[in-house]
Amino acid sequence: MKIILNLICALGFFALPSGAQDGIERAAREVSGRITEKPAGVADIFDKSLFRHISLEKLTGVLSGIYGSNGAVVQTLLVSSSATSGHFFFDTERGYRVPAALSLDLTTGKINGLFFSPAYIKDPTLKAVREGLAALPGKTGLLIMRLGEKKENLESYNKNAYFAVGSAFKLYVLGTMVRERVPWTKIFRLKGADKSLPSGRLQNWPDGSPLTAHTLAAMMISESDNTASDALISSVGRRKIEAGLASLGHSEPPQMIPFLKTSEMFRLRADTEASLKYMNLPAAGKYDFLSSLAKVPLDAEKIKRSPFGIDKIEWFASPSDLCRLMNYFAGRKDEKALEILALNPGLNIPREDFSYAGYKGGSEPGVLSMTWLLKKKESGWFCVSASWNNEKENLEDAKFFELMQSAINALGAAGN
Repeated sequence: MKIILNLICALGFFALPSGAQDGIERAAREVSGRITEKPAGVADIFDKSLFRHISLEKLTGVLSGIYGSNGAVVQTLLVSSSATSGHFFFDTERGYRVPAALSLDLTTGKINGLFFSPAYIKDPTLKAVREGLAALPGKTGLLIMRLGEKKENLESYNKNAYFAVGSAFKLYVLGTMVRERVPWTKIFRLKGADKSLPSGRLQNWPDGSPLTAHTLAAMMISESDNTASDALISSVGRRKIEAGLASLGHSEPPQMIPFLKTSEMFRLRADTEASLKYMNLPAAGKYDFLSSLAKVPLDAEKIKRSPFGIDKIEWFASPSDLCRLMNYFAGRKDEKALEILALNPGLNIPREDFSYAGYKGGSEPGVLSMTWLLKKKESGWFCVSASWNNEKENLEDAKFFELMQSAINALGAAGN
């Protein structure tokens, strides 16, 4: 989701001597000047230490790619800076804004770290976001709405259509924990049977590791840890999650039944024959089939990285469903759940506009989904949810992220 050329630490910014600030701004202008179709002299402005993390060829390709997608930089704006680092906006000739950050080596004065966030339309409107999503190949849906007692749809497109949403299903696991009042301090023991494949880290932890409900939920949402989600599905109960889908705002719970674990998804993705059998079983027969499939060892190399079956073997929800779920979180006001949702905001959130941002997304071949619960400082809670499915073509992740960043920025700037 982000291009990271070298890790830049979070910094507290303060006023600089003019000489130091001039050096930071000069370096930013040197970077922006090399965002061209065929960047020249790239090696001259970067410290040799950076090339331990990325090759000159790849770095040149990154700069050229930014030009190809957004056009040449026409203005470089300093946002904030410290003694050796700075945050900038690169505004382009096509009306895009590219957030960037860089750091300098104190000895050489050259750039030793560079970071780009997804570009977005500088002056977006919600209507432009809807039109942009509608123009993408495949199937897309969007809902941007005010939540609370006086709900209001601000912009929508296919808002009630069902989409494969990938890891966004984990929001329903968290919602069930809140609804069932699972104690956040409750201890669970990690079981080998619940270990899945990445994303996440818990698959590498020892069997029997003690983990609180809060820790599992935090890892499930912020890192999209698949083992954490499977452990919670086992502990909270698959049938209990399924039984409560309607109360969490899902308009068609059978779309989510059986409520798959990630390990089950991986096993189905690894075996075309098993996938076909599963797809043709009645709902009741699928549970026994999944139980038998649990005996098959997980093998990441066998998983087919294609969008095959995303209309049959997935987790399905509409943008309206996901916004109703976010409205549930806002209404319940469970402090821990809201903190967990806010651990990873997904994209850049304009904090001058929003006092809170909770997020969960999902992605896999042919599937992208992003949903936010946002609180504006003056006017309450909002939801932004969009999904994109395409079984025939690869998805342009950067284009989707650009549109969603534009949606957040436009919502923040709107006088709602």
